[in-house]
Amino acid sequence: MNNIFVIKKLILLAWNALIMNPMRSFLTMLGIIIGSLTIIIVVALGEGAKRDIAKQYSNMSVTTILINGPSTAEGEKSRLSIEDVEPIKQLPSISNAVAQLSGKVQMYYGGVSSNLAVLGTTTDFQQLANLQLIKGRFFTSDEDINHDKVAVIGATVAEELFGDRYADVVGKTIVVGKKEFEVIGLLEYKGGSIGPTTIDDSIFTPYSSAYRYILGLSGRFNLNAQANDVDSLPQAIDEISQTLRETHNLKPGMTDDFRVRDMGATVASAINSSRTMSILLTSVGIVVLLVGGIGIMNIMYVTVTERTKEIGIRKAIGAQSEYILFQFLSEAFILSLVGFIIGCILSFGVFILLEKFNISVLLVWWSYLLSFFTTVSIGIFFGWYPAQKAAGLNPIDALRYE
Repeated sequence: MNNIFVIKKLILLAWNALIMNPMRSFLTMLGIIIGSLTIIIVVALGEGAKRDIAKQYSNMSVTTILINGPSTAEGEKSRLSIEDVEPIKQLPSISNAVAQLSGKVQMYYGGVSSNLAVLGTTTDFQQLANLQLIKGRFFTSDEDINHDKVAVIGATVAEELFGDRYADVVGKTIVVGKKEFEVIGLLEYKGGSIGPTTIDDSIFTPYSSAYRYILGLSGRFNLNAQANDVDSLPQAIDEISQTLRETHNLKPGMTDDFRVRDMGATVASAINSSRTMSILLTSVGIVVLLVGGIGIMNIMYVTVTERTKEIGIRKAIGAQSEYILFQFLSEAFILSLVGFIIGCILSFGVFILLEKFNISVLLVWWSYLLSFFTTVSIGIFFGWYPAQKAAGLNPIDALRYE
């Protein structure tokens, strides 16, 4: 019981010593505040990036293969086109393949207008992307062949144009670009993407209609294929590459005018990039904390020097070295703890600010735990030596100190 009383008394003495010099204490804590805040926000940015990556590829299976058409090194444009779909579909390792023509255009309904994404594709896209309708239907192959002006809209599009993601949109006419399209279906809210295309923010039309009436040559073309299973992926990628080289008449030694990637490798690459950036930024936060810890050590050295006579008097009247050590360690701990708490409070403000600028962040509980242990550990580590120096002072020498 007596020990508990002594501990409380020593902590109170440590607190009083810090608040007697509030500006010095705050400046000492500044590095700790910035470091703890940095760790929390860096983790939030990393988790936000992971969430975005998961959302972007949430509607693709691990057997999905992405086929894009970048320019070659010589600047020649890709010859990827709708004609490449059938040869790829016929490959033994491929179960499905669809073309996509995408772009953004202005859309209108009544007095409401919005700039939204259009994706022209084929009927197989519904199965490949696992799209679920809550009203109406998906377009048919005949509607694609006949260039019918029909559209299936995402939940966010319905909210933008009709004011409600569950609105009765089937049979309504919207203006896409300069052409009128009949809405024949409304998609269930997905909260995910197909590569760069966000499903909820898009309208889906037959490929021929999107090309003829809306996007034309300005649209971005790509293909999505699906391998039979995960084991077939390497074979499927080789077969797709070989088939496209043949259909594009690329001779040996010529550069591919396309790019083939499996979804798993794409996700892994994106996650690794995000993880690398998080590690680098976390390292910055730890360096800032180390600088803050050095600041604590420097100030505590000054404090020990300033209070040498006080320490000598206390030791002379019976204060044990352990008590002196504990008091000075308590000061380091309090500086670290208060710095961490201020960093935590600031993190909520930074979080709100980042969200206003549409930067993806996700606060997680364990980032605060990580920040707490890192902050307190560094504070106590750098406070230990000055505290030991104080505890080891000879009371006679301390009393003589001027």
